[in-house]
Amino acid sequence: MIPIRDRQPSYRFSAVTVTLIAICAVVFLFQLTLSPEPDRVLDLTKWKEYGVLPLDYPKLAESGVSGVRISPKRNFFLQYGAVPGEIANMSDFPPLVPFPVFFTLITSMFIHGGFFHLIGNMLFLWIFGDNVEDAMGHVRFALFYFLSGIAGGLLQIVANSGSGTPMVGASGAIAGVMAAYLILYPHSRIVTVLPIFFFFTLVEIPAALMVGLWFLFELVRAVGEPAGQVARLAHVGGFIAGAMMTPYLKSKYVRMRLFDYFK
Repeated sequence: MIPIRDRQPSYRFSAVTVTLIAICAVVFLFQLTLSPEPDRVLDLTKWKEYGVLPLDYPKLAESGVSGVRISPKRNFFLQYGAVPGEIANMSDFPPLVPFPVFFTLITSMFIHGGFFHLIGNMLFLWIFGDNVEDAMGHVRFALFYFLSGIAGGLLQIVANSGSGTPMVGASGAIAGVMAAYLILYPHSRIVTVLPIFFFFTLVEIPAALMVGLWFLFELVRAVGEPAGQVARLAHVGGFIAGAMMTPYLKSKYVRMRLFDYFK
């Protein structure tokens, strides 16, 4: 199911949502300027000291190699992506960042691994973010967004603390936004592209059904498959954190309509 829009109106300009999308787009355009050709040496001394290896270099664990050639693109991901091994040890490994390594949990939210990764995340943020921002206000929504993303990243790190593969993308934060949307607007209709064999059709489904199925899928995949290219636990953690924060960060005049189902 691919959502393309919702039927829930928003009543003010979603400044934070638009700004987040714009920053992610600009960062991605910058990523496209980075060469994929190796042109520098990554010092592995500190990585190996903590028993963590960057990206796809597992064979270096038992070798005497002290450095490996990487491209500017990989250098950028290692520097500003959230590397679980770095944050678990609270120690910055080369390439170093000009701020405490914990804050890569924030910078990583603006980096995406490819065009479809970016488009998918920004589509979900555009559809669900404006209404949640409308219900919380600009400042509280910004706080909510980043806290959801941090919480999701931390859950992934707890489960995979020895990984040297950087986490990138806004999925954890957007999962929190989807949780808030589920609680606040479960009856809203989501216009969705539904593939049926070789054909595609548009259907409107309740937000509760679409978001609920999405979360169930992510939860099953997070529990049932080994850690891979997708940080599923970051999605689960962001969703749970978002659900927990929504009652405290929403505006007083906005009802939590999910509970209407249980009346």
